[in-house]
Amino acid sequence: MNAVHRQLLIALALTLCVLAGTPLISSAVVQPDPNACPINTWPSSVANLPWMQQSYQDRYSPEQLATQVVNCEEQLHPSEALASEIALTTLRFVTGTQWQNQNNWLTLTGPKYRYMPDFNSLGIPSITLEDGPIGIRYQRANAASLPTTFSNQLSLAATMDPSVAAAYGEQLGTETSLLNYQGIQAPNLNIARIPTWGRISETFGENPTLAGIMGQAEVNRLIDKVPFVVLKHFGAYGQENSRRILNQIVSDKVLYDNYLRPFAIAQQGAASALADGRKHDLLMMCSYGDINNAQSCKSRTLLSAMANFGFTGLVRSDLDVREGIGSLYSASVSLIKPQVALSNAAMELLSPQTKQGIHKAAIKVISEMFRTSLVTPTGVRDSNLGATLSTSMHNQGIRVANDIERRAAVLLKNNGVFPLAKSGSTLLLTMPDLNGTCRALATSMSQQGYNTACRVLNPPLSGGFKPFGKIANANGKIRKEASAVWVAPRTGDYFFQQQTTGNSELKVNGVRTIVVNGNSEFPYPNFTSFRATAGQSLSLHLSWLQKAPNFTITSMGSTLNTALDAMKSATRVIVMANDVGREGADRSTLELPYGYDALIKVAAATKPTSVALFTTGPVTMPWISSVNGVFEFWNGPGDATADSSIARLTPAIADLISGVTTPMGHLPITFPVATATSPSGFNNQAFWPGIKDAVNLNSAPNGGLGLGFNWYQSASWPVLFPFGFGLTYPTTDSTFPASSVSCATATATSLCLRVQPRVTMGDAVKNFTTISQLYVAPPASSGQPKLLLGTVTATQCRTTTGSLTTNAGVCVSGSTNATVTALQSGSWNSANRQYQFAPGCYSFILADHARDAFEILASPRQGSHPSAIVHATAPFSASTEITAGACPA
Repeated sequence: MNAVHRQLLIALALTLCVLAGTPLISSAVVQPDPNACPINTWPSSVANLPWMQQSYQDRYSPEQLATQVVNCEEQLHPSEALASEIALTTLRFVTGTQWQNQNNWLTLTGPKYRYMPDFNSLGIPSITLEDGPIGIRYQRANAASLPTTFSNQLSLAATMDPSVAAAYGEQLGTETSLLNYQGIQAPNLNIARIPTWGRISETFGENPTLAGIMGQAEVNRLIDKVPFVVLKHFGAYGQENSRRILNQIVSDKVLYDNYLRPFAIAQQGAASALADGRKHDLLMMCSYGDINNAQSCKSRTLLSAMANFGFTGLVRSDLDVREGIGSLYSASVSLIKPQVALSNAAMELLSPQTKQGIHKAAIKVISEMFRTSLVTPTGVRDSNLGATLSTSMHNQGIRVANDIERRAAVLLKNNGVFPLAKSGSTLLLTMPDLNGTCRALATSMSQQGYNTACRVLNPPLSGGFKPFGKIANANGKIRKEASAVWVAPRTGDYFFQQQTTGNSELKVNGVRTIVVNGNSEFPYPNFTSFRATAGQSLSLHLSWLQKAPNFTITSMGSTLNTALDAMKSATRVIVMANDVGREGADRSTLELPYGYDALIKVAAATKPTSVALFTTGPVTMPWISSVNGVFEFWNGPGDATADSSIARLTPAIADLISGVTTPMGHLPITFPVATATSPSGFNNQAFWPGIKDAVNLNSAPNGGLGLGFNWYQSASWPVLFPFGFGLTYPTTDSTFPASSVSCATATATSLCLRVQPRVTMGDAVKNFTTISQLYVAPPASSGQPKLLLGTVTATQCRTTTGSLTTNAGVCVSGSTNATVTALQSGSWNSANRQYQFAPGCYSFILADHARDAFEILASPRQGSHPSAIVHATAPFSASTEITAGACPA
C-alpha cells in the first residue's frame, strides 16, 4: 500500500465516524497541512471530532492538534473566536459550590460573567485550578463529602521527613482527582524571609533547601494523581504589605541561591513523570510584585530562570498583577488571572500583536491538555461534573491529617509536665477562636481517662475605650495625626487594638509601639498587651496615611477574673493560644493577640501551667520562664475557618499530650526573643516592608544571602528557639561512623555521607522516627553564608503494627545515607547555568539544630560532638577523601 492509498483510507475512516447529516471532515481527501482545521462545519457532537480518536491524536504532535482546534474556532466561529480564546486563557474565581478557579469565563459589562462554551463544543475541557497548601482550599465546611483541611505547610516542614510530605501529596492528589479538579496549586515554595509574613503558614519555613526537599517529595506524589501541578509563586514573594506594587531589588546570586532554589529542587520531583511521555505537567505561578523594576510575570530574569531550570510548562499569573493582558501574553504567560477581564469594547481595541499573543497562548493551553490526556470523548463532561468525596475517603483524609499532626507538633519546653499525668484535673483555657478545638480536645482527653474541662474566655474585642474619639480618613498622600492622654482607671492588664489598612503608627510616651508600614488589603487587627497602675497616664500619638485606624484600649480585668474563678478547682492549666495570620496583611508584631500574654502570666502565677500554641508561625513568649511546658501544634488556615480545621486534629493532639505519641517535630523557622531583634524589626525597614514601595532584599547579611538562622547568628540576635529545635522523650544523637563515612562514590555535584543515628527509648515509646540534620559550612570563597542546611534524613527507630511493637531499647543505624548535592548546597553559576560546589574545603556537621551546628563548627573537637563533623575538598570526584574534623584553618 502506497502513501496515497493510506491517506485515502484514513480520510474514509474519519468520514465514517461522522453522524448522518453534513460531514465534519473537510472535503479534501488529504490534509497536507498538519495545522489546518480538519472539519468544515461546527460540530454537533464532540464524540465525532477527529481528535477524539486516539489513532488521530497519535498522528500529530500536541501543538499540531491544538493549532487545528484553534484554527477551527477562528474559521468556523470568527465572531466568537477572540472572546473564546481570551476566556480559555483567563482564570477567575467562580461563584457556586464546586469550582474556585476556572477558565472559559468572560466579563461583558459590569460584574456579570458569561460562560464561553466554544472550546467545550470542540471537545476541549475547561481547566479548574484549586489552591492546595493546606488541602483543597475552596471548600472548607466540616462536611463528610468535602476535602480534608490539613495542618499548615509550615507544620509539614516541621516533620523534616520527606516521606510525610509524600503522604500529604498522595492524599491531596487523590482528593483533587476524585473531585474532578484538573490542577492543584501546591506546594508554596516561597521562603519565609520575615517571621511576621501573613502567609508564613503556607510555606515550608525559612530555609530554601528544606523547602525544596519537602516540595520535591510532595510534587513526586501529586504529579501521579493530577494532570496539572502548579508550583507557586515563582519569584521573591515574601510579604503581604504592599505586595501588589512592591519592587523587589535583588541580585541574581541572591535570587537563585535563596528564592529560586526551592523551585529548582522541587521540580525534580516531577522529572520522571515529565520524561514519561509528558502524561502530566507542571505549571508555574508567577508572583506578586516586581523584580528589579519589572513585573514578576514579565521579568526577563525570571523567564530566563525558568529556561535555565528546563521548565517548559504553562505559566499563570496571580490575581491582579497590574499589567495589561497584551504584555502578559507577550511574556509567555498563558493563563491570566486579572481582577477585571475584558469587555467587548476593549477587545476591539486590542493590537494585532496582542491578538497574536492570545492566539499563541490558546494553542499552548490546548497543547498541554492534549499532552496530559484531558482531551477525550468525555473530557468536557468530566471536567464540569461536580463531585464529592465518599465517606471512606473523607475518613482517610482525616487519618492522614492526624498522622501528619502527630509528626509535626514541636515540643519546645518540658519541665516534666509531658506526658501529662492522669491524676488530678486539667483545665483548658482559651479564647473564642479555638472554641470548637478546646471542647473537642477536652472530649478526646476524657476518652483517654483524663479529668478535663474546657473554658472559653470572651475578652470584649468589639468594645474598649477610644481615646482619639472619631477621626477621619487620610487621602493617601498627607498623613493625619491625633494625640490623646489616657489615664488607667485601675491597676491591671490591658491591650491596645489597632485595626488598620496600613501606613499607621502608634507611639506611647514617644516610643513606637504599633507600626504598620505598607498597605494591607483589609483592616487587619494588631495587638499589644501592657500593664498599668491606677492613675498612670500614657501619652498616645497616632498617625495614618489611608483609612483612619480603629484604635481601642481594652481592659483584661473581667476576662482574667473569669479565668481565675475557673482555675480554682483545677490541678493544672493548659492555655491554648492562637494567632491570626492570613493572606493580604502582615503581622506588625510576633506578640500573641487578644491579651494572651497576660492570661498566661496570671495562670502561671496561680496554677502549674503549660501552653499549647496554635500559631501560624513564630511568636514571642515573655512568660516562657514561668510555665512548665510549651507545645507548638500549629494553626492551619490561620483565619476564621481555623477552629473547625484544628478540631479535627484533636485525636493527634490528645495523643501527644498524653504520651501515646512521642513528639518528633523540629522547628522549620527560628523563634526570636523579640520582634525588634528579627528580620521584621523596625531597624530593617529597607528589608521589610520596604521604603517607598521598594524592598531591598540585598540588605540582609552576606549581601542578601544570609537569611534565617544565618541572620540571627551574624547579628548576634538572641534566639528563643533555633531553627531545627525540638524536644522529645528518647535520648537521641547522630554522628558519623568511625570508618566508612562515604556511602557512594562522590561526583562533581553530589557527595554521599553515612550517618549513624543513636536513640535510647523507654518502653512507653511505641512509634518513633528520628531526624538527622546535616549542615554544611562552605568555603569563604563561595560567597555563601557561614552555614547552610545540607539535607535532612529520617530513620524509623520503632514501629507499631497492630498490637506488635519492635521492643529494642536502643536504635542504632549505621546505614542511613545523607546526600548533599550542589542543587541543595551549591551556589548558582550564571556562566554554566547550574548550581555548583565552589572549589575549596567543605565541613559537614551533624547537629540537633542550627545553634548547635554553629557551636560545633566553632569548637569541633570539644564537647560532646567529637564525631559530628567531617570535611572534604571540592571539586568532588571518585577520588575525594572524607576526613574527620573541620576544614583546616
